[in-house]
Amino acid sequence: MRYSVLLLTSLLLACGSPDDRSAASTPVATDSVELRVEDKASPEGNAGDADSLVFLLQLNRAASAPVTVSWETADETAFAGEDYEAAAGQLVLAPGEMQAELPITLTGDDIEESAESFLLRLTAVEGAEQAVAQARGTIANDDSACTPPLITEPNVWREDDRQLLNFSHRGGALEYPENTLYSYKKSVEIGADVIEMDVYETADGQLVVIHDATVDRTTESSGDVNSYTVEQLKAMDAAYWFVDQRGSVTDAEEAEYLFRGVATGAVEPPAGYSANDFTIPTLEEILQAFPDTLINIELKPDLQNQGSYESKLAALLQAYGRTNDVIVASFIDTPATLFKLQAPCVSTSYPTGQAALNVALSQGPSMMIDVGLHDAFQVPPSLGVEVVTEDFVNDAHAAGLAVHVWTINSCDEMVRLLNLGVDAVMTDRPGLLEQVLAQAPGSWSCDGL
Repeated sequence: MRYSVLLLTSLLLACGSPDDRSAASTPVATDSVELRVEDKASPEGNAGDADSLVFLLQLNRAASAPVTVSWETADETAFAGEDYEAAAGQLVLAPGEMQAELPITLTGDDIEESAESFLLRLTAVEGAEQAVAQARGTIANDDSACTPPLITEPNVWREDDRQLLNFSHRGGALEYPENTLYSYKKSVEIGADVIEMDVYETADGQLVVIHDATVDRTTESSGDVNSYTVEQLKAMDAAYWFVDQRGSVTDAEEAEYLFRGVATGAVEPPAGYSANDFTIPTLEEILQAFPDTLINIELKPDLQNQGSYESKLAALLQAYGRTNDVIVASFIDTPATLFKLQAPCVSTSYPTGQAALNVALSQGPSMMIDVGLHDAFQVPPSLGVEVVTEDFVNDAHAAGLAVHVWTINSCDEMVRLLNLGVDAVMTDRPGLLEQVLAQAPGSWSCDGL
């Protein structure tokens, strides 16, 4: 499917000039006021609760006159009166307002069931152009018991639709401002299969998506992530230092910082996006925005909150019904073990110590033994010695384990690893990897890329 759907895109991208590609990533200014509403997911809640799924209506810029929105809900796989309360009405954004919340009441229960969805339809908009006609609300199942899969059950990360995966590392850190909603939305838009992210806990106990332990490298601020509240972190500009194809750097010309000021409202966002898309997102915002996208979450060291940190992640994934479509990783054995004990139903990768032992034991004719705790190896191609070899990949597959390799930004290295049979490549250049994967399997080439 990827080959047939993406071949034309690949050829167009390959034929485009460097100037064309640069222009494509530049924020697009528009004189019109546009209204957007995006898909949103939310846990259903318990029986008797009055939880809500909150849609966010957003303008691309403030209007000088009121913007009136008429709306209504409509059934999909969720049914009004059974799963949510049907509603319709009008909402007004006053002059100067950029966004408004629209809550839809959910009807919680204690029944284990699949996620269900309904639609929010915008029937009329006055005072702004209507960019979208409707959005989908996904009611997540939060009632399943988190029990470990049987050791005889197949590994979902080795199934046909989980092979040759494009992991957008940090949302494509060289192509988009890393770890932002914008980077993840763009990654999904260009065809990436998995969005990869790192999480830390804030001073007020929430989980946010950011790679470093400090905010210094990507924002205009400084200090430890866990010294700030979510509100303080959300006020920062997560795209402040981003330069196309270079990532977060401090030595570029002012004009090269394409998205600087969008998060704070000083610069108008690109068409179809909002200021919030360029801030530091919470993990819950990611789960709300991407209910059907595969996600890789790396647990970073959190010495201040060891234990509660892992339990909060486990509880959040449980609330959104995310188990085998999310894979949780950690290079450190302690948080990996603490998380697995609290979320045995969630897919995980081997932490460094356990992975190193398996790599050593599987050298040569020896076979790798899967003890059923984890689902994948997430490893670099080499670490002092070569790690990802044909023997290693074959041994992992024979044990029923997937092989995900990080972080590969060279086209030649992408092709080499794919020819070794790895299941996934993590890259800061998901657009480039997508062009490689758009070619016929087994005939990958960097010619023209």
